[in-house]
Amino acid sequence: MQFFKHLYFVLFLLSTLIGFSQDQPNIILIMADDLGYGDVGFNGNAIIKTPHMDALAHDGLIFTNFYAGGPVCSPTRGTVLTGRHYSRYGIFSANVGHLPKEEITLQQLLKEQGYTTGHFGKWHLGTLNKEISAKGEKRRPAENYAPPWEHNYDESFVTESAVSTYNPSVGKRYYNNPYYHNQVVATENLNGDDSKVIMDRVVPFIVKAVENKQPFLSVIWFHTPHEPVRASIEYKIMYAEYSERKQNYYGAITAMDDQIGRLQALLENLQVDEKTIIWFCSDNGPEGKEISDNILGSTGGLKGRKRSLYSGGIGVPAFVKWPKKITPKSTTNFVSSTLDYLPTIVDLLNISFPKDRPVDGVSLLPMIEGRETSRSQPLPFMHKGNVAWIERDLKYIYRDGDIVEIYNLHEDRFEEYNLVSQYSEKAKEISNRIIQWNFSCKKSHAGADYSTDFTPVNQWRGIDKLQHK
Repeated sequence: MQFFKHLYFVLFLLSTLIGFSQDQPNIILIMADDLGYGDVGFNGNAIIKTPHMDALAHDGLIFTNFYAGGPVCSPTRGTVLTGRHYSRYGIFSANVGHLPKEEITLQQLLKEQGYTTGHFGKWHLGTLNKEISAKGEKRRPAENYAPPWEHNYDESFVTESAVSTYNPSVGKRYYNNPYYHNQVVATENLNGDDSKVIMDRVVPFIVKAVENKQPFLSVIWFHTPHEPVRASIEYKIMYAEYSERKQNYYGAITAMDDQIGRLQALLENLQVDEKTIIWFCSDNGPEGKEISDNILGSTGGLKGRKRSLYSGGIGVPAFVKWPKKITPKSTTNFVSSTLDYLPTIVDLLNISFPKDRPVDGVSLLPMIEGRETSRSQPLPFMHKGNVAWIERDLKYIYRDGDIVEIYNLHEDRFEEYNLVSQYSEKAKEISNRIIQWNFSCKKSHAGADYSTDFTPVNQWRGIDKLQHK
């Protein structure tokens, strides 16, 4: 009798694994680097050619109110994989801290569900070598060593930080910042547009997964259009009437778009496009303080740019193509974020997640299925001691111990009219909630969410001088 019990258990496990391979959707998370809200056709740009992104966006759901997790790159990237605010695990800014092994990540959860996992392009969540770093000794490469191959990725082709968007292995950005392919420094097929260099590694990963009838997670983080932004001749001549600076910027984005089109064509040829979910966004707003011939990138009129907590710094282009779940040509102004990727996928696949671990994102599945029309919890941001807090239609800016700005984003998308004098009582309530959330992040940073002894490698950089009003 005991034998049959064991046999039944083994058969159950086998049937479960077969179910994973047959029924689980493939998941692709694409992220551009410093791409502005207004830099794509599906958000109204009439100059930059992005036909493939536009087609995917119109085949799915376009977000008009989507936010990067933070106003700079590394913090946002951590939110994608954890569903948690970056202050909880110490990635307060670019090239600061690293992703702790104690964090529960999306790729870890999906591996446990039978997925094969791959990460391609920029990493920026820790160093890839214990002895060298693109940022030198100040980056403390040994203390912040946290490569993707030690974070539940089966396949990886990554750089620590930004490289040139054309011939990425050439130039000072590549010094101590090479591409690592599965722990080994890559030396071949590194010429041409960087987006193609990256996609050349994505393609065989997906082909292999499909051949093995295994669901896959493919995280593709392009370097485009982060500085130094350059394009090949074939893309520059598409914009011959513009300055060379603009030719490079526009051309690099179109080169990236072509590789996204190549990806979609691959999925169609492999006959898995109908069971593949594709998410796209940028990691923050465009570089620079204001647009000029030297500083490019469009926020689409949104206030602020990269490093700003105004919408031009954190509001980014985004869409999700989700066959059989989303009606094509859909649009939503639902407040959404990179924090929501993990909770949404966990919800979709009915994956258990520790209830005692704070998560700052929400599942977007109820919104996508038409069961929810507004975000169920606030959306928090923190940068250099300042906080932005979006709740319902209102956005609160907390600075120097007080809420100093309030905007109604539904009526004032461009944050032109400060309503703080009209919401004095509400400001006090939100201030206290910000304080409570801040203390929760501080506890997380100290290791309270982890079951093992944990010592953070960097000091808390949230807000210490907070008092209840």
